[in-house]
Amino acid sequence: MSYIDHKEKYMSQETSIRLIKLLTYIPKYPAKRSLSNFKDHLGSLGYDVTDRTIQRDLLKLEKYFPLICDDRNPPYGWSWQKDAKEINLAAMDKVEALSLSLAEKYLEPLMPIENYERISNLFDRANNVLESSEKSQLRRWRDRVRVLPQSQKLEPPSVNQEVQAKIYDSLLYGEQLDVQYLKANSRLPEKRTVNPLGIVLMGIVHRLICTMDPDFKIIRHLPLHRFKTANANGEPSIEPENFDIDEYLEKESLSFLRTEKQLKIELLFEGTTGFHLSETPVSKDQKYKEEKNGKIRISGTVADTEQLRWWILGFGENVEVIKPKALRDEVKARVKSLSAIYN
Repeated sequence: MSYIDHKEKYMSQETSIRLIKLLTYIPKYPAKRSLSNFKDHLGSLGYDVTDRTIQRDLLKLEKYFPLICDDRNPPYGWSWQKDAKEINLAAMDKVEALSLSLAEKYLEPLMPIENYERISNLFDRANNVLESSEKSQLRRWRDRVRVLPQSQKLEPPSVNQEVQAKIYDSLLYGEQLDVQYLKANSRLPEKRTVNPLGIVLMGIVHRLICTMDPDFKIIRHLPLHRFKTANANGEPSIEPENFDIDEYLEKESLSFLRTEKQLKIELLFEGTTGFHLSETPVSKDQKYKEEKNGKIRISGTVADTEQLRWWILGFGENVEVIKPKALRDEVKARVKSLSAIYN
C-alpha cells in the first residue's frame, strides 16, 4: 500500500469514528446541543475540528438518521427526533483506547484468568486505535508514562496458574475450597478448608483474604504462591458477619502489624535525608522541624508494624529513633546484632 493509500484509509477511519461519536453525543428532543458543545466534546476525545466541519458532518448525518436542528433561536442546537429509537454505536475513541491500554498490565493480575481472556480483545482494539492514530498526542502519552516500584525491585513468586484460576473462581462464585497450603518454614503442605473473602495485590505478591479451619472466625491473608492445590468442595463460602474488605485492610494494614496500638514516633534525620518527608508525610499529624545543626526532626502517629522497622533501618546511620523508648531500644538491639555479624 502506498503512502497516499495508507493516508486515505487512515483519514476515512478517523472520519467514521468522529461521525459515530457525534451521533452518540446528540441528545433526544427536547434537549439539544450546539456547535460549541460538539466542538468541546470532540476536542476532549482528541479530535481537532472546526465549527464548519462539525456542521457539515451533522448535515450528512441528517440525511440518514432522524435528527433535527432547532434554528428558531440562537444558539442553534441538534437533537434526535422525539419519536426516534435509541441506537448503540459501540466505537472506541482515543481517550477510551488510552484508558484501556494503560489499564491492561495492571488489570491482568487482579482478574479471573478466563474473564481476562474474554476482554483481551478490547485491549487489542485499544492498542490498534492508538497505533492507527499517527499524530495522536494520546498515543505519545501511552508511550511515555510508566509506573515504577518505590522499593527494591523483586521478581514475582511463582504461582501455579491452575491453582490461581480455581481460587479466583471460588471467590467469584462464593464457594469453599479444599486446599493444600505450605506454611512458611514448613516442608510439607497441610490440608485445609478455606472460605475466600478477597484478593489483594501487595507489591508483587497476591494475597488471599480468607478464613480457614479449624477457626473460621479468624480472618487471614495468605500468599497465593504457597497454595499447592485448590479445589471447590461444593459448599457455599461462609462469610463473617458484616465483613468489609476495606475496613479489614485499614485495620490490619497487611504491613505485618505488631499490635493494634498506634505509636507516637520521633525521628532525627541527618541533613537532607529526611527532606522528602516535608512533601510525603509519615502521618496526617506529622510535625516537621529543621534543627539549627541541620538535622530534621520528624514526629507523628503511625501504625505499629514490622514495615515501619524495615523503613527506619533502611536509612541506616542517617536516622536516630528518639521516641518511643521501646522502639529505640529495639532498633539499638538490631543494630548491635548487625554489627556483630559484620565484625
